[in-house]
Amino acid sequence: MGATLTWKESNGAGEAENTITNINFGSIDDYNIVPLNYFISRGTNSYSKYIKVLFTGSWTVISNILFWKSLGGYKTDELIKAGANATYATPSQISTGDGNIPLTSGTALAILSAEGDATIVYGLSGVSGYTRYIRLQLQTSVSTPSGAVTQKQFTLQYDEA
Repeated sequence: MGATLTWKESNGAGEAENTITNINFGSIDDYNIVPLNYFISRGTNSYSKYIKVLFTGSWTVISNILFWKSLGGYKTDELIKAGANATYATPSQISTGDGNIPLTSGTALAILSAEGDATIVYGLSGVSGYTRYIRLQLQTSVSTPSGAVTQKQFTLQYDEA
């Protein structure tokens, strides 16, 4: 049996963790958002998202964890900002100050284990199986057209031994 991964998102002042099925951005701090219900006004930012991965199952070592936006175009003046290995803070619409999300595996964000290591070793004492947070935020300008944004795809790549 190999590793299985589950996406998690944390929200609120208390860092409430939930399993997620999407990484939709919106004007609310919540998980599995329906964007139509929580649209982002032109010239504003989405609430920041704090996502991480939990590896379960059986493996020896998970290493070389990389994250990037692999598909989906941008509207005018729409950007996704991303920070690797972020420390959790209550999500807000204030700019995170992060750089643009990488668009290729060659420039991808290198993600560490929750414990700060470059690898996750199965069954090692003190190892949680979690990665550190990836912080994401969608930002717009007053020039960004109204309406739904194009669907985007994020890729998490890792080596498993």
